[in-house]
Amino acid sequence: MESTNCSLCGSHSAALVLTGIDRLHHVGGTFRMVRCRQCGLLYLNPRPSLAELQNYYPTDDYIPYTVAIEDEPSPFKRLDRRYGIHKRCRAVTTQFRQPGRMLDVGCATGVFLDGMRQRGWETYGVEINPEVAQYARRRLGLNVFASELSDTDFADDFFDLVTLWDVLEHVYDPRQTLQEIARVLRPGGLLVLSLPSPGSFEARLFGTHWAGWDLPRHLHLFPQPVLAQLLAETGFQLQKVSFFTGRYYVFVLSTQLWLEEHLPRKKLRQIILEMMRSWPARLLALPFYAVLERLGKSSIMVIFARRM
Repeated sequence: MESTNCSLCGSHSAALVLTGIDRLHHVGGTFRMVRCRQCGLLYLNPRPSLAELQNYYPTDDYIPYTVAIEDEPSPFKRLDRRYGIHKRCRAVTTQFRQPGRMLDVGCATGVFLDGMRQRGWETYGVEINPEVAQYARRRLGLNVFASELSDTDFADDFFDLVTLWDVLEHVYDPRQTLQEIARVLRPGGLLVLSLPSPGSFEARLFGTHWAGWDLPRHLHLFPQPVLAQLLAETGFQLQKVSFFTGRYYVFVLSTQLWLEEHLPRKKLRQIILEMMRSWPARLLALPFYAVLERLGKSSIMVIFARRM
């Protein structure tokens, strides 16, 4: 673990927000999320070094490293995942008159890229896990680089679209990442990124059990005003903030994390969670999430910004 200052403003003055453990993968250690007193960024301090960080991303059990939709054994999960990818692709493609060239940063196994390719886009991906990147190339035939974005050699103004689905909160230097994206994205090009919203209703409801904390993989969390300022400083104009992804899933996962600590009977936990994951329960939750989205209080915010 290494101590760090705020990666946005450099301040060393911060207030403790919470102390927690790795609730998702149960790797040992206790971690501290703090809030910068100068700019308001939430960040992990101390944080794992780059060499240590890979230990918190188990390839065989990390949720984003999921198999191709066609390899999903359950027909219901295949349908659910296709709908989720359709929502993401539709939200992005409606911003363009015709397909162009795009980059997905942190593309994992390439499922979203595959969806965009089927819609006529020229697709590129970057994924730091070499095993996962190889899967995307071998299984889906995608053009995926096993590297950090900063290690690629894309030309200036090369892309019409850059996406980061639940990625920016994981990177060591968010400012540098956005600056590199601004370099490879053409003027007027679109940046779409999703990330946890620490001001959400569920963050308050579940406290340290909110899945959006995901210590220690989430190195930074961004209140909306902080993110808007960072985007402006790195060459982007914020267009809109939406809440259409990860809604009920985050609620169920947060409930699971709470139950694991407060309900020792494993069988009963499984019954409760299976009921919550059912289609009737999800349908009943739709009006609730419609209200949260209108209030801007859902767990995952999706940012649309244009390069200036």
